[in-house]
Amino acid sequence: MSKDTSMSSTAPSIAADSLHQLLPPAEARELLRRAQAYEERALTRLYHVFSDRVFRFIYYRVQDRPRAEDLTNEVFVRMLESVENFRPSGDDASLALTGWIFTIARNLLIDDYRRQKIRATEPLPEGDEELADDSFDVDLHLTRAELQNALTQLTEEQQTVLLLRFEEGFTSVQVAKMMGKTDMAVKALQRRALATMARLLDQSRDQVAITG
Repeated sequence: MSKDTSMSSTAPSIAADSLHQLLPPAEARELLRRAQAYEERALTRLYHVFSDRVFRFIYYRVQDRPRAEDLTNEVFVRMLESVENFRPSGDDASLALTGWIFTIARNLLIDDYRRQKIRATEPLPEGDEELADDSFDVDLHLTRAELQNALTQLTEEQQTVLLLRFEEGFTSVQVAKMMGKTDMAVKALQRRALATMARLLDQSRDQVAITG
């Protein structure tokens, strides 16, 4: 399985548009109906639509390709086990379905961290350079190495907020629903995360200046 994990600086406001290009709301409703009947083609379609995005989200958290692939597969196993009982809220079935799948992914990551009992702080393995780039700037213009280092030093919730907001393009309201928090709490997490990343970036560049 080869996945693209390059981050983008996509603005949160275009989340619905970009998602609807992959899965229009009407198709999402019909696809969900068929998936709840365990129709193989519908389940396969869901996997093809969401697997790359889920993998990228997980990879940026664990920074290990085989582990990310295993966890991505487990997300869809859990989805299969619970899809019959899923009831989308709101009028946009695409966003509801996406939010549900990313909630499964986040909960699985939390479970995995508890099993591991460690934070994943290793750098990207040699040969995985294609998995990330320097395009996720959020006004910080982070290089690839700085991004990886900064993300691993954030809390689990801060990582989740930044990845869902700026990589997946969800609004703070949508992220709040996924995380079971208020919109204000998500915005506060985002501010703290960006402040931490800015501080880490400054420290990194100061160190380079001293040693260079």
